[in-house]
Amino acid sequence: MDSLSALIVLGGGDGKRLGGASKPDLVIRGRRALEWALISQPNIPHVCVVPETVTVPSDVIRVMEDPPKSGPAAGFLTGVDAVRRILGDDCARPRWVGLVPVDAPLASLCFPRLLEAVADLAARGKRVDGVSACADGYRQNLIGVFSLEAVSRFPASEWVNRSMRSLLAELNTVDIEVPASWVADIDTPLDLERAQTYAMDGELCVEGESSGE
Repeated sequence: MDSLSALIVLGGGDGKRLGGASKPDLVIRGRRALEWALISQPNIPHVCVVPETVTVPSDVIRVMEDPPKSGPAAGFLTGVDAVRRILGDDCARPRWVGLVPVDAPLASLCFPRLLEAVADLAARGKRVDGVSACADGYRQNLIGVFSLEAVSRFPASEWVNRSMRSLLAELNTVDIEVPASWVADIDTPLDLERAQTYAMDGELCVEGESSGE
């Protein structure tokens, strides 16, 4: 099975429906939302697309799209540029980059299933640029695994204020169904309250489900 070479975490919007709260700093069962994203994928480079006001661990690369707040596609591609700088010559061989939004605490549970799909497609001779998580028939544009080679073709400067949906339309991707609880995000105070019930402190698992699901 292929593995991730890097993880990109998008720091979220301005949190208007949360009273302007910083989404990376939301606390879910004693752990910052940003930390939920970071703890799941050890021993690979981590890139967080967040403003300087957000504290990140010392071993995490922090970047921001230019201009700031110019959308998730520009943010993702800015993260891709950072990954390429980190990996250097290692970019020459096939690499897969994970993408999650900071406000979906359990999103990284999707990675084993997405990487398994990549391996299965390759075994059947089908080449893809990436796979996206899909729940209840709805693609999650900010949760996926992508070929570093494929997404490196798109300059961040050309994707300012454009959507991830439009970027995905330029890629050969496949949607992979996952449990809805894995992709649940936090946009409102009610969402934050619900998150306390399924994000189990200290580990990534959903109550009543196996983390290997």
